[in-house]
Amino acid sequence: MKKVIGISIITIMFAFGLVCFAKGTTSKAEEQTTTKVPETTTHKKQPSKKITLSTPKLKIKKHYEKHIKLDWNSVNKAQSYRILRAKKGDGFKLIKKTSKSAFTDKKAKKRTTYKYKIVAETKSGGKTYTSKESKAKSVYVLPKNPKVVICGECFVEGMKLFANKYKPKNSHLVYKIGISTIGMLNDNYINYKGSSITAIERIAYYNPDRVYFLIGMNEAKGGNPNNTIKNYKKAFKLLKKINPHIEMVLMALPPVGRSHSSGFASNPKINKYNKAYKKYAKKTKNVFYYSRYRKLISDGAGYLKANGGDGGHWNSSGTIKVVKDLKKHSKSLTKR
Repeated sequence: MKKVIGISIITIMFAFGLVCFAKGTTSKAEEQTTTKVPETTTHKKQPSKKITLSTPKLKIKKHYEKHIKLDWNSVNKAQSYRILRAKKGDGFKLIKKTSKSAFTDKKAKKRTTYKYKIVAETKSGGKTYTSKESKAKSVYVLPKNPKVVICGECFVEGMKLFANKYKPKNSHLVYKIGISTIGMLNDNYINYKGSSITAIERIAYYNPDRVYFLIGMNEAKGGNPNNTIKNYKKAFKLLKKINPHIEMVLMALPPVGRSHSSGFASNPKINKYNKAYKKYAKKTKNVFYYSRYRKLISDGAGYLKANGGDGGHWNSSGTIKVVKDLKKHSKSLTKR
């Protein structure tokens, strides 16, 4: 009996051991199953954040033949910029894509009007984001060597006599001794192709891009600068019918010497006219005021130094200095 009981106890203990072993094995398998990360597990891609670009602000700094210089502000987060151009009557077309904030259009043709726009863009997450188009800027392309006419009285005649070879390239002189602004508009004195025409008509026949006027000394002595300005306005209006983009340059009246002929106005009266010229030019598009040449023919006190003998006319060296400077001024005006 004791032997049977012993065998039973041994059998029970063996069975209990097998159960425990089985439980231990299952626990390890379960542990391995729960801790292993399947290789096929994937993570959801986060959507890229939308990028907003501010609108560029376009400026045009130069506008002569093959040198239309565009400039705009750098837009935050922009990687590149699209440059759009349109001619009158045509739609905008992409002409360049650049990472810079400036561009020079070297294919712009002279005497043509163009419009430009800039669009900023950037790429992120496989998408392209663009800004709004900048405000369109219109520009008329000046020739590199524009047609220039210099119109005036005795001073312009002196330019032909003493400094003709120094005048701007592709330029012409129209003059008459003693001419006034009213005479420029109404007096028929120039013989052209068998007809007698006015100075303003002769200027128009050249079809110039720019006209320099040196008229007013014969009016300054006792005239009213407002009347002279009215005549210049009429002249400008007439010339714009020939070329809507024509530029008019009012040359300041020159100084006179400390002692001068009674036929010339005094410096205070001359300065009054110059003040009116400057004011008109400042408020009128395509009208400019040119006075720096006065320093070349004046002394330190503002009186005429390049005296031709009567205190009003210029000597040959003074005339050459003026024409050389006028040429520089015209060139700088073109490349402004």
